[in-house]
Amino acid sequence: METYQGVKFQYQPTRTTFAYDHRLALLNRWAYLFSQLGLAPVHACGAYGNHSYRTGPTSFVITKSAMTPAEILQPADFCHVVRFEEQSPTFITEGSAPPSSECFLHNALYRALPQIKAILHGHCSLLNIHARDLNIPVTKRFHDYGTQELADSALALVTPDTSFFILKDHGFVALGEDIDSAGRVTLQYFSELITLLIKS
Repeated sequence: METYQGVKFQYQPTRTTFAYDHRLALLNRWAYLFSQLGLAPVHACGAYGNHSYRTGPTSFVITKSAMTPAEILQPADFCHVVRFEEQSPTFITEGSAPPSSECFLHNALYRALPQIKAILHGHCSLLNIHARDLNIPVTKRFHDYGTQELADSALALVTPDTSFFILKDHGFVALGEDIDSAGRVTLQYFSELITLLIKS
């Protein structure tokens, strides 16, 4: 796994706070649960994972860069990506912290798949290893984290029916019509993985 180096893009905060609703607490709960289950392992600079929910056609709330999940919601752990200005290229944001390093990935998926309302991205090496056994689609090539190339590889793989896939030698991505459905499909595959490991 590539060493975390922070965000690899430009971002421009317009204000230090953002409007949010009940979904923020729900997203925080799943982020914390993933960290406790080892699906978004905590490291010295945060956790290997990032999670978001859609707020508009091209806007979303996402975990901040280097977030360490906590059981009690801390709104400052999240950021609102208002839009992406491709010419710059720059993410326009609201919030007191930098947005997640995987904004390219989340932005691309929300633009390509209007039916999805939530994205949960974590890391589990055993899911990577056993993806074929579990019939999980995998992107063709490895790309460094936080890059447009990584996002493009996801777009080349997903279809409107995709709910879960693996970024090759990187991590998993769960897509849902809401946060809970993205979380549940992850736990379904995690449960199947455990069953497979027990039987082998």
